Amino acid sequence: MTASIQETLYPFSTCFGCGPANPQGLHLRSFKDGDDVVAEFTPAEFHSNGMGTLNGGVIATLLDCHSGAAVFVASAQSWSSPAEFEPWVTSGLEIRYRLPTMMDQPCELRARIVEAGDSVMKVKATLSMAGKTRVQAESRWVRIAPRQ
Repeated sequence: MTASIQETLYPFSTCFGCGPANPQGLHLRSFKDGDDVVAEFTPAEFHSNGMGTLNGGVIATLLDCHSGAAVFVASAQSWSSPAEFEPWVTSGLEIRYRLPTMMDQPCELRARIVEAGDSVMKVKATLSMAGKTRVQAESRWVRIAPRQ
């Protein structure tokens, strides 16, 4: 099995959405695909909103974490080794729920950096199912300066 961006760049992360080291998390696994980052997520019954569709908070978490994978891939291009890991955090996330996201099939996540700087990046991401975009997100990420 190929290692994901999360497993490769930040295997120590305990993030609820994408942290490989969080035994209770969603364990999102993202992969590079040209200029995009892609992932698949299959909802489990406990991800439901109780009315037959995927919980909106879970959707937001998936899109936030998947966007982060795109940011970390772009950031890693300047690292000379994994020891130079630079942490980034979300400073804004705008979600547009377009269509219900059903529970009966996998979701495809896609993210792309649309603006990149040394300390700020912007990402556009989508969650699709059955070939239709269900949710769109735009996020802004800021690099956390190393502690002195």
